[in-house]
Amino acid sequence: MSLHISAPKGAVAETVLLPGDPLRAKFIAETFLEEPVEFNRVRNILGYTGRYKGAPVSVMGTGMGMPSMGIYSHELIADYGCRRLIRIGSAGAFHEHVKLRSLVVALSTCTDSNWQHTYGLPGNYAPCCSYPLLRAAMDAAEARGIPAHAGPVVSCDVFYEDL
Repeated sequence: MSLHISAPKGAVAETVLLPGDPLRAKFIAETFLEEPVEFNRVRNILGYTGRYKGAPVSVMGTGMGMPSMGIYSHELIADYGCRRLIRIGSAGAFHEHVKLRSLVVALSTCTDSNWQHTYGLPGNYAPCCSYPLLRAAMDAAEARGIPAHAGPVVSCDVFYEDL
């Protein structure tokens, strides 16, 4: 058990899908996982573990924004030993050719936030994904005939720039 996740040790799979919306996590668990079991409800951030095609998979909401995602991802890694955290959900795009409902596979992520200074990281740190995981995602999309875009993404603290 961690400060923000009430799961006992062993209740969370090494692979975790992370939508921002907790109700989307519930929908994914009930729709795609075999025998999903709820492991978290703290602050209504819903988390479930089940099986997808026989493999253990968890899904948990993160709430909105980088601070919330930072809390949950840190606890999933440090307290539960999770190894593959995959952010899923909605996002905006800077390119007009990336249409609504497009599949975007993030190669790296940069930010306009100052979070990296908390950890003593210099400059604008842009962590990269695992290439084998990126390749597997792109191959899976291609095998299903789903157009996918791969490249760097940006995560911003501001949602509406016109304020």
